[in-house]
Amino acid sequence: MVGRLIGRVGRAVGFSPEGRPVRVWTHSRPGEEDAVVVRGTVAELTPRGAVVALAEPVELDGGEVRRVLAVPAEPSWGLHAMWFSFVAVEASSLDGRPLGRWWLRLGRGS
Repeated sequence: MVGRLIGRVGRAVGFSPEGRPVRVWTHSRPGEEDAVVVRGTVAELTPRGAVVALAEPVELDGGEVRRVLAVPAEPSWGLHAMWFSFVAVEASSLDGRPLGRWWLRLGRGS
């Protein structure tokens, strides 16, 4: 419920993650010792989630992925709540291959 309220506040003040730089935890969770963080940009919002362009590629099935679809993992913590907190997402390649649970947070430009 709190996440939905935070998302509503974000929308009310005109916040959108589209076009903004983000930090992406591609391995482990924020604050954990073995976490891997990649810079990226929310390139586009879609009805399902966000297309995130990564500054560094992530390996997938022997190849590299530079653009992913990030779908909020918890419906109450949507992408419009990113102005306030980390948002857990289910990440996949744009052709639908799953990458796992990742975390997004607003970040600084490159």
